[in-house]
Amino acid sequence: MSQSFDTDNDVFAQAVAFVNQTQQPIFLTGKAGTGKTTFLKFIRENSYKKMAVTAPTGVAAMNAGGTTLHALFWLPFGVFIEDYPLQWGETDQFIYNKHRLFSTIKLTKQRRAILQELELLVIDEVSMVRADTLDAIDVILKSVRRDMRPFGGVQVLFIGDLYQLPPVVQDREWQVLRDYYSSMFFFDAKVFKQHPPILIELKKIYRQQDDAFIRVLNSIRNNETSAEELEELNAHYKPDFVPEKEEQYITLTSHNRLADQINQEKLMSLDTKLHQIKSLIKDDFGQSMFPADENLSLRIGAQVMFIKNDTGEDRRYYNGKIGTVKDINLDKHQVIVSFPNDEEDVVVKRETWENIRYSYNKGDDKIEEEVLGTFSQFPLRLAWAITIHKSQGLTFEKAIVDAGTSFAAGQVYVALSRLTGLEGLVLRSKISPFAIRTDHQVVNFMKQMAAMGNLDDILQKSRQNYLGQILLHSFRWHQLTDEFEKLVEEYRDKKMEQKEEAITVLTGILDALKKQEQVANKFMTQLHGLLSKREEIDYDLICDRSKAAVNWFLPTFEKDCLQALEAHLEAWKVKKRTKKYVTLLKGLLLDFKRKFEQLKHSLTIAEALTKSNDQVSEELLTWAKPKDDLPKESENEKEKDTKSITLEMFQDGMEIAEIAEKRNMVVGTIYGHLINFMGTDLEATDLMTEKELTQIVTLIEKNPEATTLELKTMLGSDVDYPAIRIAQRHVEILAEKP
Repeated sequence: MSQSFDTDNDVFAQAVAFVNQTQQPIFLTGKAGTGKTTFLKFIRENSYKKMAVTAPTGVAAMNAGGTTLHALFWLPFGVFIEDYPLQWGETDQFIYNKHRLFSTIKLTKQRRAILQELELLVIDEVSMVRADTLDAIDVILKSVRRDMRPFGGVQVLFIGDLYQLPPVVQDREWQVLRDYYSSMFFFDAKVFKQHPPILIELKKIYRQQDDAFIRVLNSIRNNETSAEELEELNAHYKPDFVPEKEEQYITLTSHNRLADQINQEKLMSLDTKLHQIKSLIKDDFGQSMFPADENLSLRIGAQVMFIKNDTGEDRRYYNGKIGTVKDINLDKHQVIVSFPNDEEDVVVKRETWENIRYSYNKGDDKIEEEVLGTFSQFPLRLAWAITIHKSQGLTFEKAIVDAGTSFAAGQVYVALSRLTGLEGLVLRSKISPFAIRTDHQVVNFMKQMAAMGNLDDILQKSRQNYLGQILLHSFRWHQLTDEFEKLVEEYRDKKMEQKEEAITVLTGILDALKKQEQVANKFMTQLHGLLSKREEIDYDLICDRSKAAVNWFLPTFEKDCLQALEAHLEAWKVKKRTKKYVTLLKGLLLDFKRKFEQLKHSLTIAEALTKSNDQVSEELLTWAKPKDDLPKESENEKEKDTKSITLEMFQDGMEIAEIAEKRNMVVGTIYGHLINFMGTDLEATDLMTEKELTQIVTLIEKNPEATTLELKTMLGSDVDYPAIRIAQRHVEILAEKP
């Protein structure tokens, strides 16, 4: 919990309370330099909720310390319209309705677990998120969680500034989407309109202290720039300005080509040795996510900019700080950067960025970050010029702005708001009234959101609603019932000694669960009615009813489910060839124990509902979740089965040769892992073609006593050993079926 915040910033503190103490969706916004990035870091370190941090692009996800929306939800690239009447013609290949979406994404057990357990979804840089993307995420969460509330009941924290970079949509996509959406901004998503978030705007500006400059920036932001303000800006127009070398100006331009040209010309004008520094890329790290140059070209004397904050205690540099390369020593893996004003030199080492994915750790009941790959490079880039797009989030003291031909709404604002004050501004081209434009839909939306009401009142009601939702969740039985039913169905068709005895016990527990689920559903309907009353809610009555319900459920669930499963597990732990079965039982027993603790904890929640808001505020963080004092798995149990890792990678769409390379194993071993899952998770035709399978199976049936080596000799060099083993296992599975 190391990240701290400005204790005088009441809006920041209020936003933290909304995230941690309510289930309210939130749109956190603010002008450039108001601390949105700081807020995200604080929430990552100071929220007990199971969360995933996402962003619309790979680079934005790297900066946020999370993953992309497309990676978390396995979204295809294209257009999503839930009820679009697909014709399956060529023109429809990039369009996804609900049916095609679910036939495209592969929801493995682990993926479902992440989405089912998710409590807080953070979407950073939301100004770039398209409306249809948000609706696709809503549809997926509702389906996986079996919850028809917006986003399946997951709290969503949107972070971003709509006055900055807009979403990108191709012309052919907009030709389809315009019949369904009034704009591509995320606030025009159907789910957003059905259940709009509250608006929290951070207003304390940390980047600029110049009141006159802040006033001009606000006018640009709101499409209200006066002729006088435009004149004040254009007074900084100096088309022939050439800065002194030690002044360290950076040029902000609207096009990549111009920025690259300036940087290369300046670099080549130096007469020092050119160093080409390659990045170190390990495992899975796609090019679209590269946060720094794959090949960094440097010379002593080059003007450079840091692209990451210093993680050391001294905080000697920050994202956007400009300096000059003083020395390059690749034998010592270091670059020395100097600064004007007698600042101390900085010895720069390589930094490492991680490509992560989220996974659910059932043993610890946590959503964890799993590192898929890393990218290591010096956190520097040439800094004579940079595009306005890439400058978002950076701070400069001196900049030459070439935004006269700005091509996107909001770009002039982004460029000017990078500066700490007007005194450091030089305009390469004059800013015309046409170049200063903010999308009118954004301005109108922000005005509507600003008129939503008193946030203190909303916070008080949202706290009580949150406790009510936690109480309701205590009586949700369907996830337990579904998981147990899957186990029973799976083992009805398996070969296992004393299977009938096991199925009898399992069926008895399942029947008990289903009866309890019926009672729970009736109570939830009653509880929902009591919590939904528009007049004054009777929290004392809710508390009494909840206590009565818990007093019925606890002994019933403990005897018929928890103790029954414990006894069955103990009896089967000593039997032979039941390792997989026992492992599944242990997982379900853990779920049962958590449900039992959750039921006991719901008494505390019911009591909390009767307390005053001040008391709820003080104690909510302690009350919101039961302490998980259940015994943890041993390290051996916790370590994921190596075969299961291979299966997951294969189900994620990776080729077998690719899996072998990633896991540093031979291809035959990978095939061996996957063959283990035939008959349950995989079919033979997932691993080979129907034609190959038929050829080998026919030969096996004609020669039932033939060994693998003999079959290989008969089939010749065109057929490899893994294919024969797959076909042999396929024949075994067919023989096992009645």
